[in-house]
Amino acid sequence: MKKIFTLITALTMSIAAFSQAAYIQPSPTGKNDTITLYINVAQTTDGVQNNALSAMLTDHPEDTVYLWTWQPAGPVVGNGDWTNSNNAMAMTKVGEKLYSMRFKPTSFYNVDATTFFTNGISCLAKLKSGNAYQGEYNGEAKSEDLHINIVPKLCDELYCVFPEIAKTDDYVSITYDNVQETNVDLQNLGEDECYLFLRAEQSTFVAYNYAEPAVATTLPQLKMKSIGDGKFRITIIPSDFFNEAGVLPDGFDMKKLKFYVLKPGYVYQTGAPYQSYSFVSCQ
Repeated sequence: MKKIFTLITALTMSIAAFSQAAYIQPSPTGKNDTITLYINVAQTTDGVQNNALSAMLTDHPEDTVYLWTWQPAGPVVGNGDWTNSNNAMAMTKVGEKLYSMRFKPTSFYNVDATTFFTNGISCLAKLKSGNAYQGEYNGEAKSEDLHINIVPKLCDELYCVFPEIAKTDDYVSITYDNVQETNVDLQNLGEDECYLFLRAEQSTFVAYNYAEPAVATTLPQLKMKSIGDGKFRITIIPSDFFNEAGVLPDGFDMKKLKFYVLKPGYVYQTGAPYQSYSFVSCQ
């Protein structure tokens, strides 16, 4: 019932987005999705009152509109200057006062998926010069500040972590879909063959394994439970799980969880395929 409610809520939010000033598609959004961001100047709060930007676009519909964004981070290519936007930030006109830009958020902003889902997108629309047509209209050539909250999509990848956003003292479920496994030595795992190697990481150079790979496949607490259809799952509270094992020093601040699947007797011939999950700050 909870999943049905979540799905209905997500669909409602997706439909409602079309009447908002700023929204993205697809929504719900996967962590690796390429999205299209839309800004409808006519739907901005000030735009309803015929603000400067809306009025300018009425009188000058040929003018190019630019995206100016600062959250979850500044764009990698840069916004440019307020009076001279970066040409790479020019949006595509797709309708009357409706503009779009397509990009992959994690690459566009150079952030991880957790940061993207946590912070959402803050942006505005403007003309190349935010001071354009000064004296002709009451206000700058921009919309008000806009914010888009991101709805995470249920995962259908080889590894899925739920929830998409969590702290170290939250329940976290890791699901592995063996049907999607491309390593022939790990395909068709039996119910008692799937184990998870786990590493807590504070930084690139400060990290601790829950157990070494050869030992991990002997520990029942690292055995993933078969949930049918070739999928396996383990659910833990990361901070408690590692602390109970006594493998972390005092003051250790877990920033990421690194993991990959193992089976008894198997050793990766090349580098193990580490997966990475970043935790949000407790603040």
